Amino acid sequence: MPRGALLIHGFTATPACLDSLRRPLEEAGFLVEAPLLAGHGTNARELRRTTWRQWYQGVLSAYEALEKKTDSVCVAGQSLGGLLALKLASERRVRRLALLATPLLFEGFAMNRLLPVIAGSPLRHLYAYQPKLLGSAINDPEGRKVFQSYYWMPVAGVMEIVRLQEDVRPRLPKIMAPALIVHSPRDTTAPYASVAYLEKHLGSKTIRAVTLKRSNHVLTLDYEKALVAREVVEFFGGSS
Repeated sequence: MPRGALLIHGFTATPACLDSLRRPLEEAGFLVEAPLLAGHGTNARELRRTTWRQWYQGVLSAYEALEKKTDSVCVAGQSLGGLLALKLASERRVRRLALLATPLLFEGFAMNRLLPVIAGSPLRHLYAYQPKLLGSAINDPEGRKVFQSYYWMPVAGVMEIVRLQEDVRPRLPKIMAPALIVHSPRDTTAPYASVAYLEKHLGSKTIRAVTLKRSNHVLTLDYEKALVAREVVEFFGGSS
């Protein structure tokens, strides 16, 4: 049976952002699945109505379908996809993990103080969406051109990510799958401090951390996307 690779995209994005990873994995002999998460690929209003549990259910369904057709499943997640990959690895048999710009925590007053207050008050109806004022978090202009994403982020959706973070963090010591952590200090969305947090708390005995130099947040569409793909393919192809 072939080896399986499950790829999970990030918040407001689509599986298309993972094409730079999908193609090399397929060429290496992996059977690849990349599900579209609930509320994505349509409009921000639909995303506002979804929860992290619905996102995870889509990931779980794709994993179960892939598991039946392969002898093992490796999982790679970009941003939110990395959080969902960790959740999956804490509950299912995952051969190897690739965590790309995964936000185990957020930094700053707005994310940690202001948004929770808004989300729990009547203001949530007035301040329902946050524009991406800093753009698409991709340094490469060519990557920004092809990135498929919503410009408006539902505040409720951001709070679902926070709830998922709270669910995932206590699970980290139980995750034994070898893990590849790829992140950039220039990431304007997911704090680079997440790398140290993962290294400290993951239960895995095999952890490889790769620090990028030119990329921002969407690593699979930025300047070093080819390097990211090589690292993931090599890591997934290694022996257990």
